[in-house]
This record gives sequence, C-alpha cells and structure tokens, in this order.
Amino acid sequence: MKVEEVMSKKIITVKPTDTLEKVAKILFKKQVSGVLVVDAKEQLVGLVSEKDIYRMMYPTYQDFYNNPEVFLDHEAMEDNIKQVRDLPVEKFMKKEIVTLQPDDPVMKAGAIMLSRHINRLPVLKNNKVIGIVSRRDIYQNIFKSKLNL
Repeated sequence: MKVEEVMSKKIITVKPTDTLEKVAKILFKKQVSGVLVVDAKEQLVGLVSEKDIYRMMYPTYQDFYNNPEVFLDHEAMEDNIKQVRDLPVEKFMKKEIVTLQPDDPVMKAGAIMLSRHINRLPVLKNNKVIGIVSRRDIYQNIFKSKLNL
C-alpha cells in the first residue's frame, strides 16, 4: 500500500505570520491536531501541532531554573496563553520536517512516525504539498485491509 492511497488531500495551511490564536482557532474549528505552514509561494516551511501550542503555555527549562517559584502556580501558567496569543507561528513552528513522496510505502511512513514520535507527515510531489498522512490514516487503512475491519 502506498502513501497516496491513504493520505488526505484536504490540506489545511497557515502562513508564518499568522498568530498562535488564529492557528488555535483553526485547529479547534476544523477538529484537526496540526496544520502545515506555507510561504507566499505555497512552499512548505513548517508545521504546527496542538502540542506546539500547548508547549507555549509552559516555561522553558531555563525560565523554570531561573525562577522556579513563579511556575508553581499552575493556574497562572494556564493564563500564560493570553501572553503568547499574538506570537507569530514562525516563532514556534517546527521547521525541520520529514516529508514523504506519494509512492512511499505506508509502512515506511508508519515507521518514521513511530521512531520520531510524529503524528503526521506532509506528502510532497515536485516540492509541492499534495497531501498529508496521519497515524490514524495508516492505522485505519492497514487494519481495514489486513484485518478485514
């Protein structure tokens, strides 16, 4: 089975200048856990997931070590989202992205996801995003075809 057989062609993208708040709203409204970041030429430049946004609510290790007492109030940490809501995506997106080709085997995609703790991989053809494949896409298609579900 090839990636192109299981990938989603419905691609949700944002721009590097979009804010954390805008991306969070898109994830919430579209009920997806990640979006691709593309530049003005529609070239892939990053990826943002719920996890990336969630991390913005927490201090860095350096911040914590410098002032641990400030971060003992978990409700205050929750309110930190208000302070980072206007951050542009380019400040916290993942920039090193593993991509796939449409003719890559599905099990290769699954192996990459498992070994690198990734939930989704963009699919490129001639350096243009043509789809995205998630662990769920792989799981559902492999189990459906191999376990007759």
